[in-house]
Amino acid sequence: EAGSYSSATNLAAASECREAEPGHFATTGSTAATPCSPGTFAGTKGQSECERCAPGTSSDEGSDSCDECEPGTYAKNHGQGECIPCPHPLSTEHGSVTCSICKEGYYLRDSNYSESGIFLAPSEHCKPCPPHAECPHNTTLETLRVPHGYWRASSLSAVLSECRNFGGDGETRCTGSKSGEGSSASGRRIQEDTAYCGPDFKGPECQLCVADKQYLADGDACEACVDIRTAAGRIAALGLGICVACGFVAWAYSMQGWRQKPYIGPPLRLADRTVHNFFEAGLVPKMKILLGFYQICFVLKPTYSARLPDKYTSWTDELAEAVSIDWSGFFLPAQCLPYWSRLVAVAVSPTSLIALLLLFGVGRRLYRGRARDGGVLPVGDTHRAFTLGVGEASIVRNEASVCGESSVLSVLSVSDVLHCPEVDKIVLSQTLVLSWNAKVALGLLDLTPACLVLVFCFVPSVSASIFKSWSCQAYTVSPPSEALEQIEYMRQDASVECGSDEHRSITNLAIFFIVVWPLGSLVLYSSLLAGCAKPLRATTQTALTRATGFLHREYTLTFYWWEALELARKLVLTGAVLLIPEER
Repeated sequence: EAGSYSSATNLAAASECREAEPGHFATTGSTAATPCSPGTFAGTKGQSECERCAPGTSSDEGSDSCDECEPGTYAKNHGQGECIPCPHPLSTEHGSVTCSICKEGYYLRDSNYSESGIFLAPSEHCKPCPPHAECPHNTTLETLRVPHGYWRASSLSAVLSECRNFGGDGETRCTGSKSGEGSSASGRRIQEDTAYCGPDFKGPECQLCVADKQYLADGDACEACVDIRTAAGRIAALGLGICVACGFVAWAYSMQGWRQKPYIGPPLRLADRTVHNFFEAGLVPKMKILLGFYQICFVLKPTYSARLPDKYTSWTDELAEAVSIDWSGFFLPAQCLPYWSRLVAVAVSPTSLIALLLLFGVGRRLYRGRARDGGVLPVGDTHRAFTLGVGEASIVRNEASVCGESSVLSVLSVSDVLHCPEVDKIVLSQTLVLSWNAKVALGLLDLTPACLVLVFCFVPSVSASIFKSWSCQAYTVSPPSEALEQIEYMRQDASVECGSDEHRSITNLAIFFIVVWPLGSLVLYSSLLAGCAKPLRATTQTALTRATGFLHREYTLTFYWWEALELARKLVLTGAVLLIPEER
């Protein structure tokens, strides 16, 4: 009967036939069992026919069961004798009827696409694993693994960013995907900004601390911020100490009689010789060129994320930190203070220092004027005229002076103060009266050289800090198949998203400080040089030309205006280009 067989011909009953073994079948009257053909199976004894294997499985000849297709193969139809390899770069799980996932080293671009569509166009849907990412078997864009030390801004982005060290190793903060898992976040942006970050970190490249009033210390740890009142007190004490020290040194240097004293005299005489030799050797223009070069070098890395070769800048890295105008950072780390507050401190502190110097000069002149009986210089007091100072001695005018408009001296105006010639051309013959505004002008001229040096030193770093308000780090959040979409954060404050209301308030403040510093310093240089144009062409020394000698002394007459052009060049290189929108 069916399911059994016998080769004997003298059987008395059907029970004498043998049942077909698993993997075989026998029809009625069979003399031998027949093995199941590939793609079929007989799971028990006595089968009269073999069953076809289900889709996703296959069998060899004489099989008593069907085996699931191995990963990377599939069986779409019933009764397939073997599983078919998936087309490159597709793959499958065990027992698949079609290829709809990507093999190791590739990721599925869109997991919502139909299986049939993926199978028909495998190269359009499976893409090579992004640089630095890990793509095991059956990886999608959302679940691709981010290794230690890397971060991405969205689970739909194929762009991984290497976490910058910030003094640490980067891997402590950026822990990447959990072992054996991809990202659990979804959407165009990370819903939880702690994704790919260690337990204490968050934000872009995990550079922010989760806890309030903490900052990133040494690149891999969060520490508590110093109380802002304590930091402000320390900054004020430092500023006051510097002003007092500089004032004492200037006062001591101005004491001519001290040069003959036994202890203080030798250092003062050495300082005199050093200054004299410095100017005689023509080192001023060389130092200005060298300082201008490194002023630009100092801002290349923080402004443009670029730097010169180490052989030019390695020894200046620590110096750059020391001369940075952001003195608040010594006592209050950047993450402990909003960027707008730091910007105000950076822009206002040197402005206040220069203003204090000018006020000191004006106050000193007004005080000396009162000490001289209201500013009246008696007739014939030639010695006092020569001891009034370079600026004041230049404002005496009479019949023999090139300033002479009259043989009778009247109250001198600011114009007289600025444009009268050198003292050796003056012949005293009348009583000199200085108006209060002339005294103010003289006070300003007294400390104009020092203020111009400060502007020269401060304006590149201050301007760079202002322009950094537009310096943003962009991170891709869109899938590779769609139009580029990025999210940007300030490089100087990663908690501020560029283009947000908070960022716009910062840039509005920065625009005001651009008027004060970059444009203001350029207008100051240009105005002073324009005021010196006529006397310089006439080779006439005036109080104004002497006070502004720092700007034009090293240049030939034809190019006396070059310092203003040099300042404009430095302003462009130290950050003005950041105002140009990026082309994407």
